Amino acid sequence: MKKFRVLILFSTCLFAFGLLAPACSQKSGCPANESLRAPVGKNGEIKKSKGSKSGLFPKKMTKRMK
Repeated sequence: MKKFRVLILFSTCLFAFGLLAPACSQKSGCPANESLRAPVGKNGEIKKSKGSKSGLFPKKMTKRMK
């Protein structure tokens, strides 16, 4: 019974450490956050692509939702 308590305590501490440990190194930022940025122009404005649509959904779907 004592070994079971020690095992539960150890696994709980290991789980808590896994949740609290940082995923990225300090003072450098995550590579995922750095690569997922919108394209920016000279003045810091977000560039729009030529084929960009104004809405989130296609026209047919927005008509159905109204």
